Formats: sequence, structure tokens, C-alpha cells
Amino acid sequence: MKQKEKLIKIIEQLLISSGKISIILSLILIILVSMSVIMRYLFSIGFTWLQDLYIWIHASVILMGIAYTSHKNGHVRIDLFYKIMSQKLKDLINTFGTLFFTIPLSIFICSKGYSYFLRSFLQNESSKETGGLPAIYILKFIIFLMGILLLLECVLQLYIKFFNKKRTRWK
Repeated sequence: MKQKEKLIKIIEQLLISSGKISIILSLILIILVSMSVIMRYLFSIGFTWLQDLYIWIHASVILMGIAYTSHKNGHVRIDLFYKIMSQKLKDLINTFGTLFFTIPLSIFICSKGYSYFLRSFLQNESSKETGGLPAIYILKFIIFLMGILLLLECVLQLYIKFFNKKRTRWK
């Protein structure tokens, strides 16, 4: 039993860490975009690699934040209907959605994301723009990582729902 609890803690820490990374990257993104705008409009200086960088960071914020948002039960719902439902119906809807939508989607993203990353890595893909960032496969790896994190979150949700009645997940 202790090993299962330890594994749950590790997965939760991983998900929380991905959220913290998203928060830090968001702050970095704000700073970079602000600097870029100031440099462009005050000094007429622009860098292609900087434009690539904030696209990468923006994508990373979203991809790293998806599983964390699900972990914190912060994903978007149609609250108009959801808030008037009984807890039992909410649990049923969340379990059904996790089993039949989110898990298959996560597996699909892992599968396609890995082949997408691998192809890019083997070709040593880089930006098409002169002066752009090299190693685009790093960004493509984050797609695969997002699929793994979301799958772990789904497994964690279902484990807590069915095997660990002491903890509650969905509200």
C-alpha cells in the first residue's frame, strides 16, 4: 500500500511541477515579448530567434499546463449545466469523459507526438527562417511529454476514484 501512495505522490509532484514550469515560462514570455516590442519600436531592432523563442515558449506553456489544469480540476465545462448536477452525476460524467475521451486522446497524442518528435530529431530539424532557432525536435518532444502527463493524470484520477476512497478528485 505504501508503494502505491508513494507512486501517487510522485505523479502528483510531476503534474504540479509541470504547472510550475508553465507559470515560470509565462513570466519569461511576458518579459521576452515586452523586450521584443521595446527593441522593435524604439530601436528598430528585431531578432528572428526571439520571435521563434516566444512561439516555442507559448506552445510549451499550453502543453505543460494541460495536465496540471486537469489535475487542479480547472478545465472548462459548461458550468450552467454542471453546477446544478448531483455529485454522483458529475462523477459519472467525469469518469466517462476520462475513460472514453481523454485517455484515447492521450494515447493518440503520445503515439503521434513520439513519431513527430523522432522524425524531427533524426532529421535534425531546425527553423526554416534564417537566424531562427535550431533543434525544433525539443518543441516536438513537449507534445509527446504532454500526452504522457495527461495520461498519467487520467490514470491518477481513475485510481483515486475507484481505489482510494479517502481522497476525492472531482467537485
